[in-house]
Amino acid sequence: MPWKETDVMTEKERFVTLARTGRFTITELCADFGISRKTGHKYLQRYDSEGRGGLGDRSRRPKGSPTATVEEVEKLILRERRKHPTWGAKKIHDLLLKVHGIENRPHINTVNNVLNRHGMTKKRKRRAGLHRVRPEHVTEPTRSNEVWTFDFKGWFTMGDGVRCEPLTVCDRYSRYLVGCRGQFNQQFNTTLRSCKKLMRYYGLPEIIRVDNGTPFGSVALGGLSQLSVWWIEQGVRVEFIRPASPQENGSHERMHKDLKAEVAHRPAPNMRAQQKRFDRWRQEYNHDRPHEALDMLRPAEVYRPSAKRLGEKDRIRYPRDYEVKRVSGSGHVSCRGSNFYMSEIYAGCRVGLFENSDGITELHYANLHLGNLEFNCRDAWRPKALVIAPDQEPRAARPK
Repeated sequence: MPWKETDVMTEKERFVTLARTGRFTITELCADFGISRKTGHKYLQRYDSEGRGGLGDRSRRPKGSPTATVEEVEKLILRERRKHPTWGAKKIHDLLLKVHGIENRPHINTVNNVLNRHGMTKKRKRRAGLHRVRPEHVTEPTRSNEVWTFDFKGWFTMGDGVRCEPLTVCDRYSRYLVGCRGQFNQQFNTTLRSCKKLMRYYGLPEIIRVDNGTPFGSVALGGLSQLSVWWIEQGVRVEFIRPASPQENGSHERMHKDLKAEVAHRPAPNMRAQQKRFDRWRQEYNHDRPHEALDMLRPAEVYRPSAKRLGEKDRIRYPRDYEVKRVSGSGHVSCRGSNFYMSEIYAGCRVGLFENSDGITELHYANLHLGNLEFNCRDAWRPKALVIAPDQEPRAARPK
């Protein structure tokens, strides 16, 4: 004979049924079922007034809660969350004071509980053992315009079927979004026009940090591209992150995540409408959105435009013991009666040649050691002079 399964509700009904037969006293039944007489009489009264439904468990929530969040404040929290779907409890908590002027605002945990209760948060899976190491070869800025980061957010198709390539430029120190411009492609001329427009308004940074892809980098000598050479000619130092290491530009990638969620997720009908969306989001990102890395300040409260203006060229200068040469329009530089091919991207640039203590002629452009010149070539069919790339860890260029 199998065992009979029972549950709490079944036991309560059996208790009430046996009590109504009159064959047992309440004291005896309560002792058999392991409950107090007070609980037994409570079940009988509820059954008489509400029937079987009265035997179920009831909420233990208190009738009054003096510390509960005011209903108007809770509605305000939910409204701000719907308006800013990517903002968390910390940012909404800051808005309650600085924007809505609520002095007696609820705690951050309370704001988070309100969002959780209404299903407005998602739990993220944390990777165990993740240890973030700050890369040593990239510059950590200490002031505005010391480091700008350039990157293209992944392309998407607009309503008219045309491709949109958003170019984003951010000041690394203040997190200020200098520019967010929709482009039809990533070609040099298009990107240069966008770059010039931003630099005419905000000035020039000291360093520009980019990845190794086009149009920022190339397979040419030194890994530079036509755009990065133009930046160097303006007196800006170019800083490349390591290949396949987007974490070295982490704050920029984090901004791209919000951009995708709030703007690019639902594309506009055309580029003109899409650019208006970019401009509205950029205004909100710079002036309304508090940033945790800035102690909940807005980027616009920290950022100041650069004093160095576009057009004030800081001519590249080399030490006196360097021989300065100008690269021809075909990308060649001459030395000792031989022509060395560099690349067309260096056409018109001034490079420096230096003969070191080992008798090797080094080729430098700005602060970059591009390689060494080789004059002895035995193969007649090969050029008389070659540019050989330096070791993976080349010597730094001599100071100016």
